Amino acid sequence: MKTAAPVVLVGLALATAFVVSRGGRSRESLLPVSRAVAEHEKALDRGTAVVFPLSADEERALGEKIDKDLRRASEPPPGAPGASRAALWKELGLEAAGSPIVKRFRGRYEFRTAEHGGVNAFAVPGGFVYATGDLLEKLHTDPDALLFVLGHEIGHVELGHCADAYRLRAGAKDPLRAVLGGVILIPRLLASLHFSPSQELEADTYAALLLRTLKRDPAAGLRVFDALGLTADKATKRGPGEVAVEGLSDYFSTHPGSWERRAALEREVRKGR
Repeated sequence: MKTAAPVVLVGLALATAFVVSRGGRSRESLLPVSRAVAEHEKALDRGTAVVFPLSADEERALGEKIDKDLRRASEPPPGAPGASRAALWKELGLEAAGSPIVKRFRGRYEFRTAEHGGVNAFAVPGGFVYATGDLLEKLHTDPDALLFVLGHEIGHVELGHCADAYRLRAGAKDPLRAVLGGVILIPRLLASLHFSPSQELEADTYAALLLRTLKRDPAAGLRVFDALGLTADKATKRGPGEVAVEGLSDYFSTHPGSWERRAALEREVRKGR
């Protein structure tokens, strides 16, 4: 039955896409079935967590080994052009980590910067949160936007997403070799991080809530999406027959479509207000 479930869900999704294309509905009509597929994937992740348990201390130890090598390869030296922005990232990181909703690694988060890796941010297990120089260059004048990024990455840690991503490799004696093949490359690390669409949406919601607890505006997340190129999807204004299958492809990608992330965050912002 477990083996057949993904096939059934995919078949249901395809059937829904056909109905949407024939019935005059928007691509938002695919959300329930797409989330059912994503939730099945998430359930498999949590099932793995039961079979391969990873305590907070074990996760921290794994993260410390990875962070040690990443930091050696990427931290800007004092006085370097990116040093002041790295200091801002750490300052805002401590503010974000002080939110009352941060519990799993409360008081243990550390904030790093990486010179390369495009416009990006990422977290490794145990509470080590990185931003690339390119990301800080884009957002350093918008503290609330950086706090949203921090909240999103902290959310991946607090909600167990990072632990799930590395769980099957956690038994390795050399976690860096198990995860990255022993090569210190930020792009390779980013490629090894696989979060489901549901997990990305959960992390966005967590970030919005974190900003609200800090008396900051969660709508800053929309500015982050703008900076990352996750713009409003004008294609949603087209006829339903044109977007149904295209919308379906969004649901099976690593990240949810930008239109879905923006719509979800806009709903979260309105709910808070």
